[in-house]
Amino acid sequence: MSRLHTRLLPLAAAAAAALFSTGASALEFHGYIRSGSGVTSGGGDQTCFSLPGAYTKYRLGNECETYGEAQLDQNLYDGKDGVKFDYHLMFAYSKAYSTQQDYESLKNDGADWALRQNWIGVKGLPMLNGASVWAGKRYYKREDVHMSDFYYHDTSGYGAGIEDVQAGPGKFSYALMRNTDTDRGMTRHDFRYEGISLGGAGTLDFAIELNRADSTNGATAENGSFLQVEHMIPMFGGFNKLAVQYGKGSASNLVLGYPSYTADNDNKTWRILDWGVVEFSPSFSGMYEIMHQDTKDNYSWTSIGVRPVWHLTDYFKLQAELGYDRVKPDNLKTMNLTKFTIAPTLVAGRGFWARPELRLYVTHAKWNDAARDQWGGVAGGSTGRFGSDTNGTTYGFQIEAWW
Repeated sequence: MSRLHTRLLPLAAAAAAALFSTGASALEFHGYIRSGSGVTSGGGDQTCFSLPGAYTKYRLGNECETYGEAQLDQNLYDGKDGVKFDYHLMFAYSKAYSTQQDYESLKNDGADWALRQNWIGVKGLPMLNGASVWAGKRYYKREDVHMSDFYYHDTSGYGAGIEDVQAGPGKFSYALMRNTDTDRGMTRHDFRYEGISLGGAGTLDFAIELNRADSTNGATAENGSFLQVEHMIPMFGGFNKLAVQYGKGSASNLVLGYPSYTADNDNKTWRILDWGVVEFSPSFSGMYEIMHQDTKDNYSWTSIGVRPVWHLTDYFKLQAELGYDRVKPDNLKTMNLTKFTIAPTLVAGRGFWARPELRLYVTHAKWNDAARDQWGGVAGGSTGRFGSDTNGTTYGFQIEAWW
């Protein structure tokens, strides 16, 4: 080894020690992963069951892809007065179960990489009474029902804002978000007033979004608006949330991060959702969801589901999931789908949110003739596993973890 190498090695070791101590020690790694494999009764790959027109499906034993998120959080500045500048970066990977083999390309066969978050936030600013300011691309105040992967209030994307300003009994937040789609654009003004205490009756949150459209080269884009009122109350060791939502124009799809550019004020949708988590005891927990959504002159969607969990030991539980979806188009027959899953699971601890989980599952689903026909005569989507049947079974394994 040369003298130069001999001199450089201690310097490199010292640099590495400095990197992973003091300021750089604030680097944090977070993530999420789900994956697995399955087969369909009678042969063939796993089939996942969902209805056309339903935004989501009940996911236990009913997911047909690998999906992962990797997030890095780095403190950039930590002031003596409590002011902090933090950087957040997240990438995601998704791949359908179209092929499963020892060597799988990360760029072909349905695999996809995506940038999900890339933003900087400032916390503890004295002139804002401890509020936060942020800018970049981020998940913004997302709300979801985990068992159906239903992000019922999600305005994520590119933007900037001020967050959690104490104002009377609640906290105020404002975000300016921006979407573009070739020759069309949407500027979204997101207003929140959250955490209004009702004493023993829980809390209230209010959200308003105003969309302002722009376009070039003869493209069409429409304005829109969205309103949500949400009540949350602690219950049975967990909580219950009741959300009432209304959207019109470009916000009429209620999928705020993906505006419906050409929908005008005649397009209107309302939704009521009640969901929650219960932790009755160290041996029993669960989640439930009841939802109805109606789009004017188009269709309605109703969804009801429950996932009870029996914690037999600290590391083993038995969970089940029963979900029902009904989609009623205005000019077509009503479709319905019922899905049931049983899943013995190895888990890291007790409680509904304990993860990681390693599950075996058996899923059985039943649907009506109208659902089969709307699937193009092929039940279970485009896989053709069940032909003209109106029921089917899949079984396999799944993993899920977050950290």
